[in-house]
Parts: sequence; C-alpha cells; structure tokens
Amino acid sequence: MSQYNPYAAPQAAPLVPTGPMPGGGSGPQPWEIGEVLGHAWNVFKPNWATLVFSQLLAGILGSIPNYIPTLLVAVHQLEENTTEYWIVYGVCLVAGLLLVNTFFQVGLTRICLAAARQQSPQFGDLFNGLGRYLPLLAASTLTFLVAFVGYLFFVVPGVILLLGLSLTSYYVVDQNMGPIEAMKASWAATTGHKGNLFLFGLLGGLMFIGGCAACYFGIFVAMAVMMVASSTIYLRLSGMWGAGTSVAYGPPGYGPPAGGGGYEPPGGGGFGPPPGGGGFGPPPGGGGYGPPPGGGGGFGPPPGGGGYGPA
Repeated sequence: MSQYNPYAAPQAAPLVPTGPMPGGGSGPQPWEIGEVLGHAWNVFKPNWATLVFSQLLAGILGSIPNYIPTLLVAVHQLEENTTEYWIVYGVCLVAGLLLVNTFFQVGLTRICLAAARQQSPQFGDLFNGLGRYLPLLAASTLTFLVAFVGYLFFVVPGVILLLGLSLTSYYVVDQNMGPIEAMKASWAATTGHKGNLFLFGLLGGLMFIGGCAACYFGIFVAMAVMMVASSTIYLRLSGMWGAGTSVAYGPPGYGPPAGGGGYEPPGGGGFGPPPGGGGFGPPPGGGGYGPPPGGGGGFGPPPGGGGYGPA
C-alpha cells in the first residue's frame, strides 16, 4: 500500500551529475585555436600579475648560469673564445636549460594549469617544484634526445615527434606519471591533433615576435597567454577538462543559485513559506485564529438565543 502523504512538504528531485566529474575521465574533447586562446586571455586578465611575474622571475633565475663564463672572463680566470671557455659555456648552458629551468617549469606548469581551470594561481607554487623535479628532468631529457634524433632525419620527423610529446610535462606534473608513461600518454592524446598543434605553435611564434616589438615586456604577456592556452589544450585532450573546477549537480534546471549556497528550483528560493510571509501563520492583519470579526468572547450561541437546541 502506498505511503503517499498529500500533506507532506514537496520533495526535491534526486541529485545527479550534469557535468564532468572531478578527476576527468570524460574523454578527449574537441578544441579550436581561437577558442583556447580566447579562454587563455580571459583568465589571464584577472591573474596577469601572477602569470607575468612568475615567468619573469623564472627567466631571470634560470639565466644566471649563462653569466658564469662572462664573470670568469671578467676576473681573468678564463680567456674568451678558447676551448676552455666554450666547454664552460656549454656546461653552464645545459645547467641553465635543464637543471635550473626544469625546477621552475614544474611551478610554472602548476600556475598555468590553475589559471586554465579558472582557479586562483599561487605565486608560491613557482618554488614548489622539488617533488616532480627529477621525473620532469628525466622526461625533458628523453624528449630532447628523441626530438634531436628525429631532426637528424630531414627535420620533419623531429617536428612530428616534438608535437607528439609536447604534453609530456603536463602528465608528469598534473598526473604524477613517470617519464616513459607520460611520453606515451602525450603521444596518444595528440594523435590526430598534430596539425592543429603545429599551427598553434606557429601562432605562438608570431605572438612572441609581436611581444619583442612591444618593448620586450610583451614577450612575457605572450608567453603567459600561450602557456595557459597550452594548458587548456592538455586539459581538453587528456579528458581532464572540469577536474578541479566547480561541478553542477541535479536535473536540468536544478543547481546551486548564483553565488552558491545550495540547490533550489529554478528561479525560486526553495521550498518554504509563501512569498512575502514570515511563515505559515495567521491571515494578514490578524492576531490569530479566534472569534469572528466584530464579536467578542469566542464562538457561542447565536445572537438572541439561549443555545443550540430543538426548535
């Protein structure tokens, strides 16, 4: 027998997910160059200080090893354009590109991923790269060697390999993968997208040239926008789009109201008292449910009568 109670309060519909669940798993999603650049620019504007100055500081600190040969020449410990000079220069260049820059690349990747997910990027993440430093160093070294071998074969294979492995660092940092696993994941994710990735890289080069023309400060703006756009591409192709962002639950039309706070029916304030009222109580203007208007004392015998009895 049904236990339906007509006087019970209305019940909300069951809450079911209507968007990608946190943690990804929704599969690769399509992307367009103009769309991801537009998204990157929109999230860059409120976070420009963190994105630009983190790039600037990482660039300054990463270039310090490059000045060691010049310093040694200035203090007469090394003679310029000698074999020893070029050996020291090569070692310092590799140290700057791989050892120092890789450390900051972990932090920059996290900062740009947070921006792409429309979260608040934290400047302090720039210095929190130690945990993924060695895996990323190994992945970067392997990617460089693979691409270098490809370039030896008439350049084109090297470009294809570099495009296919272009998302490796994201898998290492964001999904804690090992170097080989991350390279395989990047290659699988970019299958069928290398043409668009090549055009995206060309556009990034043009933006870099434009940044040079804008008193060089524009370089850091262009680099920040391109890194956020690249992070967006990774989120789309890896199926991680929506991971770490707010997710709506409920049937169509049901979800948290603007500004958060809970679930409610569309346009309504939930199930509660009627509009304008402070609760279910006496009728407007009344002090309670009592005797009829104009009367006193309550409900009694009819006017002029001695009670309710036989006629």
